[in-house]
Amino acid sequence: MDLTAGWEGTWQQFLNTDKERFIATLKRFYESLKWTTDLSPTQLYAWESEYDVMTATLEHVKAEVALELEKCWIAFEKELIGEGGKRAADVNLVTPSGELFVVEFKHKERVTEHEILRANSDLQTMLRYHSESINLVGHGFLVLTKPGSESFEHPHVVCDIADSGLASKLSSKLITSLKKPEVYDVQNWKHGEFYRQPSILHGTAQVFFDAKIPTLKTSAGENIDEARAALLKLYHTAKERQQRYVVVVHGRPGAGKTLLGISAVAEIARSESQKKSEPIFLSGNKALVNVLQYTLNYSAAQAGKQFSDKVIDGRVMIEHLYVFKKHVRSANSIRKETFVVFDEAQRAWNSSKNSESDLTLCCDWLSKQPFGVLVLLVGDGQAIHTKEMELDQMLVDLERAVSAQKGRVIPIMPSLHASKMKRIKPIKRDVFNLKTPIRQSFTEELDEWIEAVLSNNFAKAQEVASKIQPSYPIRVTRSKKAAEDFASDCQQTMQEGNKIRQHAFRVGWLQSGKGGEFMEKVDVEGSKYNSAIGPWYVDPPSSEHSCCQFNAACDEFTSQGLELSFALFNWGHDLIYRNGKLEPVKCRDYDHYTEGSYRVLLSRGRSGMVIKCDDTETYEYLARCGAVEI
Repeated sequence: MDLTAGWEGTWQQFLNTDKERFIATLKRFYESLKWTTDLSPTQLYAWESEYDVMTATLEHVKAEVALELEKCWIAFEKELIGEGGKRAADVNLVTPSGELFVVEFKHKERVTEHEILRANSDLQTMLRYHSESINLVGHGFLVLTKPGSESFEHPHVVCDIADSGLASKLSSKLITSLKKPEVYDVQNWKHGEFYRQPSILHGTAQVFFDAKIPTLKTSAGENIDEARAALLKLYHTAKERQQRYVVVVHGRPGAGKTLLGISAVAEIARSESQKKSEPIFLSGNKALVNVLQYTLNYSAAQAGKQFSDKVIDGRVMIEHLYVFKKHVRSANSIRKETFVVFDEAQRAWNSSKNSESDLTLCCDWLSKQPFGVLVLLVGDGQAIHTKEMELDQMLVDLERAVSAQKGRVIPIMPSLHASKMKRIKPIKRDVFNLKTPIRQSFTEELDEWIEAVLSNNFAKAQEVASKIQPSYPIRVTRSKKAAEDFASDCQQTMQEGNKIRQHAFRVGWLQSGKGGEFMEKVDVEGSKYNSAIGPWYVDPPSSEHSCCQFNAACDEFTSQGLELSFALFNWGHDLIYRNGKLEPVKCRDYDHYTEGSYRVLLSRGRSGMVIKCDDTETYEYLARCGAVEI
């Protein structure tokens, strides 16, 4: 089971547990966690207060409703494994009517917006990612235990001020829930698993070191599982029939394409290890390759693990596309791979006077193999570099490359791409169309907001922002310090100050590559942070090299395909609001490269972002688009 808790059981079991035993159990749990510090008197008092309030509240409910309390569940300090030490609120209550009450306590008179955000995040996280909570009706509560506390209004979180130790609003809602028909066995809830898709870095470490394939109990997760199974089956079919397949896997940004490709490579390497199969994951994104390889080195060092048959060496299976192309072009090089994943293949380079296109090169290589599968992971809308093809261009080039093989390479792709082919007849497989975003809860709405901003539709942007802001903060400020303070407060509130674990909540600065001077860039020649891209993303927040130190920034090239828990973005002078619209400044070959850069940069935060903007007109436009001013 992926979740543990400080204390959990039925309501009756809780009421039968005296405070001393209850506190002792929580102490043992707290001390078992690797990231916690010494237990403070403040935390101890908080547990005592929570015990008193929940005892009084459940006793009140018991007196009002004739129901067996063994049919109701309560959990304190439920930990979300894989979230860097984050807990699923102070208290979770589950009723037989199929309702979940996520309760956070604050022992103060006034709460901050970050604490309200945390309470809502706890609720939304459970409803989206906990397998036994996904189909429950959720209620969020923030209980203030000091008399005379200041109330607040929020669309998803109820403010409840404890009066004489009783959380009256919570008890009222529980009574209403218990009077409804019984439709759920709460004993199932304790067996629920936490299925949130990890970051690409955490997921890569899991795939290679723990042989664990991250998944979701949602349509998005099922789609990825089906696509992965289809790729593995196709590989074995190619081997049995001595065939060569080129497969297009389509997915929007955040749909999990990269992790799908890496996990497929790892599974084949593990299952075929005795047969010396050499699958490989290729990317033209140098930063992504470097960070993934650094992640595996770092994870190995932290775990004290050695690369072996069980812990396969993913470092040699993740390679820059340039190296692969160089070897393929060499007359003396022999590439033994039979399963190759090409990430973001729509960014393959066009042909030039001196060389063929990337896709032609790959298809020529595949046609010479006795058997094999070439997987092309594709999306659209984020082209940022000269010579990169956009999706429609890529499909034309792919058709030309496959056609030139005269049947030696069999194409497979989703219907939306197969219908565009004129000279070849691909096999249609819609299992390879990843439609649903999984990167974080609000990817689809965030993408919609970004598109509205970039297309100068501030009314639409404002409408979308109002829907996602209670859960996904979008802030704007002129002050670098204000941005950093807001992000640091989010980190402190969301992760209780955990800064020692590798996969803790991390925040950092992003900037446009052509946006003007801001701070030193990571992984740029001449910068003292050159070659620091791995530590910037991977080292724990307490490290001097971590992004959380706010001493260097990544641009669109060093952030593409990667992400932060919370992003700080310095809006540059290459895209400014003038004469009623956003206008790209002529600093790149094409305006759509500027727009693609901003799509990348504005979508890097899993849990929120702050935009720092110095230009007055652009700042005012972003505020009209729904970004809340700090």
